[in-house]
Amino acid sequence: MNGSVRHILPFAAFALSLLLSLYLTPIFRDAARKFGIVDAPDGKLKTQAVPVAYLGGLAVFGSVLFTAALFLRFSDKISGLLLAAAVIVLLGLIDDIGRLSPRIKLLVQVISVFLLLKAGIRIRIEAFPPMLCIALTFAWMIVLTNGFNLIDVMDGLAPGVAAVSSVFLAVVFRLQGNIMGMILCLALSGALLGFLRYNRPPAQIYLGDTGSLVVGFLLAGLAMEGDYTGRNPFGWIAVLCIFAVPLFEVFFVSCLRFRRGVSIFKGSRDHFSLRLRRWRLTPGETVVTSCVGASLSAAAGLAGMFLDPVPSLFAYGLVFLLFLAAGALLKKIDMGL
Repeated sequence: MNGSVRHILPFAAFALSLLLSLYLTPIFRDAARKFGIVDAPDGKLKTQAVPVAYLGGLAVFGSVLFTAALFLRFSDKISGLLLAAAVIVLLGLIDDIGRLSPRIKLLVQVISVFLLLKAGIRIRIEAFPPMLCIALTFAWMIVLTNGFNLIDVMDGLAPGVAAVSSVFLAVVFRLQGNIMGMILCLALSGALLGFLRYNRPPAQIYLGDTGSLVVGFLLAGLAMEGDYTGRNPFGWIAVLCIFAVPLFEVFFVSCLRFRRGVSIFKGSRDHFSLRLRRWRLTPGETVVTSCVGASLSAAAGLAGMFLDPVPSLFAYGLVFLLFLAAGALLKKIDMGL
C-alpha cells in the first residue's frame, strides 16, 4: 500500500462510519420504539416530554465495528479491544432493557479490562512496577468508562464531547504515525457525528448505557496506546486534558455526593451540565459550551506535549485551575437537593 493511499484511509473510515451511523440510527430508533425499549419520563431525573428510544449505542458500535473490519487487519490488540467493547455493549444493552445493580456492572467492566490486559493493552510507565501499572489501568478504564456514562444526561452532550475527544486522540496517533489508531478514532468520531443527527435536542434516540459505556471504554482503551512523552516527560498529562470534561464530571459529582453522604451510584441532579442548564443556558448552549471547553482543554494538552517540561506544567496547571474554578462556581448553583 503506497503512502498516499495509507494516509487517505483514516478519512475514508470516518466517512464510511458517518454514513453507516446515519443509516443505522433510525433503524435502531424504530426497533426500540416497536419493542418498548425506551426511556420514559418520571418527573424527577427524566424530564423529557415523551419516551425516547434507546439502542443508539448499537448503531454507533455497529458502525465502528463494520468500518474496523473493512479497513483494519485484526491484530491481537484490535481484536482484544473490540471483544472487550462487545462485552460492554452486552452489559449496557441488558441494563437498558432491564436494570442491573452497580456491583454487577462494575464486575463486568473489570472482566472487560482483564480482556484488554490479555491483549497487551495497558498503561506502561517505566518508572513504575508492573503491578502498579496494572492497577492504574483498571482505575483509568473504569473511571473514564463511567465518566462518559455520567455526562450522558442531556441531548447531544456525551456524543458531542466524545467526538471532540476522539478527534484529538486521532491527532495524537497521527503525530506518532499510528494509522490503525487513527482509523479507529476517526471511525468512532464519524459514528458519533452521524448519531448526533438524531440525538440533538430534542433527541429522537439516546445512546443509553449501551452507547455511553462502550464509547468511554473504547476511548479509554485507545488512549493507552498513545505515545505522549516523546518530547516531554510530562506529556502524559495531555491525555488527561483530552478527556478533561468526563474526568471533571466524575470528580465533581463524586465530591458533591460524598459531601452530602449520598452514594456515587445513586442518581441525582449533581451533574455540571444540569447546573449550567439551571443557571441560564439552553440545552444546545450547554452542549456547545461543553464541547468548546473540551476542545480548548485538549488543544492545550497537545500543545504541552511539544513544550519544554516547565512551560508545559504551566499550561497543564492553567487547565486544572480553570476547571477547578468552574467547579467552585457550579457548586454554588442551587439545585434544590
